[in-house]
Amino acid sequence: MATDILKEQYNNLQEENDQYKKLISQQRDHLVSLDQEITAVESRIQQKLTVPGGIFKQQGKHSRHKKHIRSLENKLNQVTIKFDEILCGNMDYRKDIAHMLQQKDLGCKIKTNFNRQIASQQSMMEKLGSKCTLAFRQRSEAESRTLEVRKCIEVESNHFIKRQMQLKIVIDHDAKLHSFMERKLQEIIPLEDDEDYKKKSAEKQQQHQNAANMLEMYMQGHSTLVEVIGERDLRQISQVFMDKEQKNFTHIGYINELHNKRNIMKNRTNKLKGDILLLEQENEGRNEQTKSQLEDLESELQKNSHLADTLEQQCSVIQITLDQLRTAINVLFDEITHKSVTVTFDNIVHCISILEECISDLLIQANDVDDEQMQQPPHNLLLSNSDLLPGNSTKSTSRSLKSA
Repeated sequence: MATDILKEQYNNLQEENDQYKKLISQQRDHLVSLDQEITAVESRIQQKLTVPGGIFKQQGKHSRHKKHIRSLENKLNQVTIKFDEILCGNMDYRKDIAHMLQQKDLGCKIKTNFNRQIASQQSMMEKLGSKCTLAFRQRSEAESRTLEVRKCIEVESNHFIKRQMQLKIVIDHDAKLHSFMERKLQEIIPLEDDEDYKKKSAEKQQQHQNAANMLEMYMQGHSTLVEVIGERDLRQISQVFMDKEQKNFTHIGYINELHNKRNIMKNRTNKLKGDILLLEQENEGRNEQTKSQLEDLESELQKNSHLADTLEQQCSVIQITLDQLRTAINVLFDEITHKSVTVTFDNIVHCISILEECISDLLIQANDVDDEQMQQPPHNLLLSNSDLLPGNSTKSTSRSLKSA
């Protein structure tokens, strides 16, 4: 909206300036024609001065010419007043241009601040990404360690189960052998004679047969124990069993330690999983926050870029208008002061003030001349018409040209 208003005002000012230039050129041409007519009239007056009564005939024409000149001077005064108004309007435009330049600087500063904030947010995102990669690496390492520990525990547990089964078999055979030996020792003790000796002898025979069978079985078991352990002495076999039991206890303690380590590793893995979940949640929250901040920054950056583009367009349009005004002031300055001065944006105010002073001086001079001509009473017709003489006519023409 501001650019459209400025464009309309600029177009209006340019049209008014063109109209004023046309009027000034027309008035200048008219003044030149009047100067030529005045010279012709003066020549005629010179000729008619010799003829009696010639001045009285031309007096009415001269008064009409004076009225015409006064009307032209009044128009020139109106044109200068309008020119002053245009200069005042140019001052307002200068203020608007300065304000727009300040807004442009503010937009550039805001853009740099947004770029810095975006760079800082990108660095934060890179740091969070590096932390996430480290957390995933630690998680993978912990999972690999837990898998290795599980494999080791499974291997140790399988080995322990196999060893336990072997030891149970050996312990069962040892217990059966021990019970068999105790029975045999009890049978060797002499028995008392009683009435039931026969029955007991028969039972003993059956038991002896059963014992023989059991002995064969235990001998087979003993042979298997000897084959497994490699010892024939029962004391050595019991010592081997004791050593095996101690080893089993050590293995059980080692397995318990492994179970404890496994539980500790499980707790650690659970803690790591919880920490990883917390980090992932925090990362998601931060990612959402950063995304929202980036969207806000992008929207603000688009607004500021659009505002900067509009300000640059306005600045270019205003620069063109300023260049045109500078050239117009340069031409006007050359025409009024007859001095070649390069008008720049630094000395444009000084040049405008000089032009205003020159125009005001010319207007004052023209008004003074008119007042003097109006105040002088025509005591003598020849003296009253002395303005039409060649010397005075050249002075008046020079003044009119200066005022133009």
